[in-house]
Formats: sequence, structure tokens, C-alpha cells
Amino acid sequence: MKAPVDEILIESDATEYRAVAVADGQPVDMTREPVDRRLVPGSVHLARVARIAPQVGAFLDLADGLKALLDVAGARVPAQGDMMRVQVVEAPSGDKLARAATRVTLAGRHVTLAPGGKGASISKRTAAPKREALQALAGRLHRENEGLTLRAGAAYAEPAAVESELERLRVQAADLAAGGDAPRLLLADDPFATIVRTLAPQDAPDIYCDRAETALAARLGLKTLFPDLSARVAHLRDGGAIFERHGVADILVTLGSARVNLDSGAWLSIEPTAALVAIDVNLGRATAEPVTVDIAAAREIARQVRLRDLGGLVVVDFLRLSKPGERARLVEALKRATVSDRKRVDVLGYTAGGTIEFTRARSRGGSLD
Repeated sequence: MKAPVDEILIESDATEYRAVAVADGQPVDMTREPVDRRLVPGSVHLARVARIAPQVGAFLDLADGLKALLDVAGARVPAQGDMMRVQVVEAPSGDKLARAATRVTLAGRHVTLAPGGKGASISKRTAAPKREALQALAGRLHRENEGLTLRAGAAYAEPAAVESELERLRVQAADLAAGGDAPRLLLADDPFATIVRTLAPQDAPDIYCDRAETALAARLGLKTLFPDLSARVAHLRDGGAIFERHGVADILVTLGSARVNLDSGAWLSIEPTAALVAIDVNLGRATAEPVTVDIAAAREIARQVRLRDLGGLVVVDFLRLSKPGERARLVEALKRATVSDRKRVDVLGYTAGGTIEFTRARSRGGSLD
């Protein structure tokens, strides 16, 4: 069971906001949000098609000289010069352009709305006892010519609050429908709303900021997510850096190291490569049974991949287990440790070579919920 996030710590500079989620006094997840919101996933643009490159996509001109690439595989191929509404789905990285899609999704705390989409659904993470009631609510709120998804946290919210948020998203969608003959930015996600949706979609954490102006911006940006949040956003005036709270700074320093020490005396080696992430569990000075060490390592591995935001294929060489049922216990422990991850994690189990593999969705910003 995931411990609720009770605090989010936000450190800021001229280029980005760095946010760490804390549960029971321990950092459990972190994210970074750029101050410049024009090319973050979720931003919506009116774009002009600059040129079509077969097998590649459509190169788009955005406002302010920015560029993006639209994947046209399986879709109607636009013509050069066409104006079209697109949403950024992947931020630029290195020499790679931002990637965009024509399908727009508007995210709230409890609802996501896809104008022009189809059907009403609920999050796969919805607890079983809540699924029937939440699906009924989704069906009642749904309108023709829109795609609607209720997040897992909507099951614990007042239906009126969910409906109010949905109406706000519908107004936002209507505002995006306006056309034009020049590229322009139509919508950019608020960084603080994105941080809370990413790190604590179902919780109501206290938020501590390193600067008074950041705290003020957070209060303003989060009003639509948490109407009563102003009392729980604070500029932390403790005379130290924001990440000194709970020793977060010391923990973040270790994220740059391949070695992670465990309380038992065992340690992990974490080595990201271009093809996969390789993790080795080393016994070190640990004296506990190998299965006990491995299960503790599985919990820490789940935390480390969240804090480091590692994605793709992860291959773990645990300590060798020989007693009946121990392998199954370890796989189940890894599944429990990763079930609360905001990104999709699939534990594939043991390979013929004796390692355990799992996959984690690569970063595109935000939660998969």
C-alpha cells in the first residue's frame, strides 16, 4: 500500500522548478518542470505545417520560432501551409524536436477530457470496490463527441466537485477551438498543477517553497485544483535550503552515484545504459537471509527508479535464491513495490539467466493515471 504524500518541497531557479514528494519523512518521487512552458507536454499550439518528410512526419512551425514534429503515421497527412491545432506529447531532447499530436487531452485533478474523442472510462488504478460507482458517474457526466476519463482519486471526491472540474475543462476546450492564420500558443499547463498531478494525484499534501514568490505563484496556479489550498502552501522560512528538510538534499546527492547502500549492509549498483538499466544486488556486510535482503532491495529499487526517473527495460541481478517459493515471493514483493508508481510498470519475472526484468514507461511528463 502506498503511503500518502504528505509534503511536496519545491526549489526554483530561473529555468526550472524541482519538486520532491515526501511520505512518512522520506522522499519517494521527484519531478522537474521548466519555467518556460511553451514546449512542455500538454501545451497546445496553433501550428503551421512547414514541410512534410516521408517516413518521418510533418515539421511544424510554432510561435516564437519554435519547432515540433508531428507523427503522421496512420493519420491524414496535412498539406504544407496548413494550420492545425496540436498538443506537445514529448519535450525536445538534445537534437530531437518536440513531438506533437493532433489529439488534445486536457488534464484536471480528477478528470481528463479529450475534445472530439469517444466514450467514458475510469482509471485502471481505481480500487475494485469503487469501480462500479465511478463508472456510473463517468457515464452520467459524459457528453457526445468527447472522451472522458475519471482518475482513481475521483472515487473519493464529491461528485459535485468532479462535475465542476469537468465543466471548467469544457470551457477550456471551447476556448481552444478558435482558429487563426498565424502560429500561436493556445494553452500551457501551469507548472504547479502539473507537479501536484504528477507527484500526488490522489493526495492533498502541504507544499513548501524555497521562495516567497514561488509560493505565491503556486497558490495562484493551484486554485483550480485545490480551491482551499492557499492555507497549505508556504514559503519555508527555516534559514536553510528547502531540500535540507528531511535530509532530502543528502539523498538527492546520492542519485548521481551508481552505488546505493542498504540498511542491511547490502548495496545496489545502478547503471543506466543506452539499451537498458542494469541493477546488481550485492550482499556486502549483510548477514540476513538472501530472500530478506532481496525483498528489501526490491523496495529500494522501486524507490530509486522513481527518484531517478529511469525508464525502459530494467534488468536486476538479485542474490541467488534456492529455497522453494522464494523466487515467487521476490517477484510478488517487486510488484507490490512498483504498483504505486505514477508510470506504468510491468514486472516480467525471471529470465532463463536468473535475472528479473521489468519495464517502466519512459518519461513524457505527468502521471499515467
